[in-house]
Parts: sequence; structure tokens; C-alpha cells
Amino acid sequence: MDLESENSGEEDADDKLNSPVWSEIQPESDAEFMEDYGLVEEVTSASRDNTILPIDCYRHFITDEIIDLMVRETNRYAEQYLQTHDISRRSKSHQWKPTNDVEMLKFLGILIEMGLVQMPKLEYYWSNSQLYGSEIIRSTMARD
Repeated sequence: MDLESENSGEEDADDKLNSPVWSEIQPESDAEFMEDYGLVEEVTSASRDNTILPIDCYRHFITDEIIDLMVRETNRYAEQYLQTHDISRRSKSHQWKPTNDVEMLKFLGILIEMGLVQMPKLEYYWSNSQLYGSEIIRSTMARD
């Protein structure tokens, strides 16, 4: 009995069992959207003359609850980081203090400004140079 021919016969059978089976794919039908769409809630203004400002739209999506969550999780992360890492005595991490909602709103404002006015290096936003630098960022929050 020839062992090679017996093994190749088994391999051929295995190949047939493991090969993909081709079949027609039926297209999926598009279900009709039956719900209401569009703005569900109007953006209201906090101003006296009912003028809707960009901040009103922003605060419609970035609510106090979201800011509170960001503050809570930032503080939790910082506490965990300080407890689990060896930090040198000279590190500014020792000066860390918990953040709050006012500071978080300032930080988010800085991020928006950085997205609108892009500079080649992060430190340029705090530069005193007339070419680079942003007075609004510099006066809102220290870099370090």
C-alpha cells in the first residue's frame, strides 16, 4: 500500500471540507425611516434680548452634566496617576490640585481657540511674540 497516495487522498478531502462555499448574496432591503427627524428641542438664549449666541448652541450640547463628568474623571485619573507612578521631587505634578467646572470650561475654550488658530508648536500659544502667541489663551490659563 502506498502511504503517500493515501495521505494525499485525505488532504484532498480535508481541502474540500475547509474550502469556502460560494453562494449568491441576497441584497438587503432598505427599511423606510418612520420616525420624526430634525431638531427636537429649540435652543433658547440666556440673554435678555433673546439673541441666540454661539455659546447657547455650545451649551446645548456641552451641558453642566458633561462638564461635571469631565471634571470628576479628570480628578480621578490624576489621583490614580499620582498614586501609581514614581514622581521625582522636582516634578510639577506635586503642585497638582483638583480641577473644577470653571477651569474645565476655560480649558475647552482654549481647545476651540487652538482649533481655529493653528500654530506650529504648542508653546507658541503662550508666546509673547507678536508673530505668535494668543493674548486670550495666555490670559485665560497658564501653560504649566
